[in-house]
Amino acid sequence: MQDILSQMTRIRGVGGCLLVSSDGLPMASALRGGTDEGQFAAGLGALVDTAMRLCSTFGLGRWSYVNGAGDGGGLLLIATGPAYLAVAVDPTANLALLQLEIKPFAERLAKALTL
Repeated sequence: MQDILSQMTRIRGVGGCLLVSSDGLPMASALRGGTDEGQFAAGLGALVDTAMRLCSTFGLGRWSYVNGAGDGGGLLLIATGPAYLAVAVDPTANLALLQLEIKPFAERLAKALTL
């Protein structure tokens, strides 16, 4: 899994990535120095919980991804089987294009997690 995350960081626009369990615990990461892995994972756990509740409340089925952007960059959160892949995105990146580029990596992670 670590190798897959390291490969993802070579994609233009990816500022780092983290694989987090459904409990909000970090499983593997390729984050930039200075990023608190535990704090990032805990925040993502809360985001996952909120996304699941919203999808359930409005009958949207199981959620597959969430993306968000701010002045200083963005975040992609993608369901990968029993875990979630979070990708920190540089501010100049195109979120939609990056989501397409990351999809094969997320699929590889999901497959590795279900073996």
